[in-house]
Amino acid sequence: MKRRILAIALLQFFLVLNSCSGPDSKPAILPEEKGEIKADYITSFSINDFVIGSDNKLYSIGQNQDEKGAIYISLKKTDLDGKEATLKNLDLGTYNLAKLALADNGDILMVSKGNDSPDQDKIMRFENNFSELNAFYAMKPISSPFASKINLFTICNNNDNTYFVFDINARNIKRVLPELKGDVFVAGSGKNEIKDGAGLDASFATVTKIISLNSVLYLIDDLYDSSTGTYKNSAIRKLEYVNNEWNVKTLVSVTNGDHFSDITFDTKNDLYVVNVGKGIFKLNLQDNSLSLFKDGDLKVRGSGKGVFSSFKYVQMLKFKGNDIYLLESGNVIKISDFQTKFAAAEK
Repeated sequence: MKRRILAIALLQFFLVLNSCSGPDSKPAILPEEKGEIKADYITSFSINDFVIGSDNKLYSIGQNQDEKGAIYISLKKTDLDGKEATLKNLDLGTYNLAKLALADNGDILMVSKGNDSPDQDKIMRFENNFSELNAFYAMKPISSPFASKINLFTICNNNDNTYFVFDINARNIKRVLPELKGDVFVAGSGKNEIKDGAGLDASFATVTKIISLNSVLYLIDDLYDSSTGTYKNSAIRKLEYVNNEWNVKTLVSVTNGDHFSDITFDTKNDLYVVNVGKGIFKLNLQDNSLSLFKDGDLKVRGSGKGVFSSFKYVQMLKFKGNDIYLLESGNVIKISDFQTKFAAAEK
């Protein structure tokens, strides 16, 4: 109910903006509210995933509509001042579930789960100033005639010129070594379950996120019940190479419909977890306990528009130095020097 009230308030906010502005007028500026935070910018289109380049510019992918009304999956760049530019439009049906990764040299990589897409078994790369999308690496073909087609759903840069990918059809994780032109099996029994173990003894349901710190992987694994439309289990899991094998261990999990939507490290290597509808938490890797970071009102303003919601409805977050990037309702909100601004908003 609270979210519905917030959504109605937000809709009324934008209706006021539209009613007070014509084609030649400036958008109406509402008075600031107590606890409001000044954002560097708020993006303007529906974003599925994003990365922050070495130039501190935002590269995001999501649904976008062109001037003629056609809908695409678009890769966009947002400059430091919030100026947006479409870099490349892609077919909506093929790349609707695309996810991004940054290569060590700054290239933008992408995987996209598909049904019969010719690119579902490849890591793609944007090339020639983003004008082309070409295969960066094609997975080794499976020799068994009974195996499903490779279907890459998630990608992670291990920061050593290797990458980890999750194949949602085979429900396993592999490591890609582009310089050696090969990929190797890491873990996964192929069963749709969340089970700890090593190599083939470990099982994954749907790995939606993988991140790496010092060659130790942390991932979100969701067991979703399509018949009821709920999450039976959502887990933060650790994947680590110990005693010549990859071991999978569940650190924390939630049930009863709750689920995790993102995990990320800040510059101090503290691990943050987004629990949808509950807020942003810190995960203590010493005892695997969760402590609340933010779950209150989220009031931000940037580029002449505002967002009034709650940290409970943040879907993704990233840190870059003293800056925080929050994905909320499909828009990325960038807030520089966020610690100072958060503290001031709470006074």
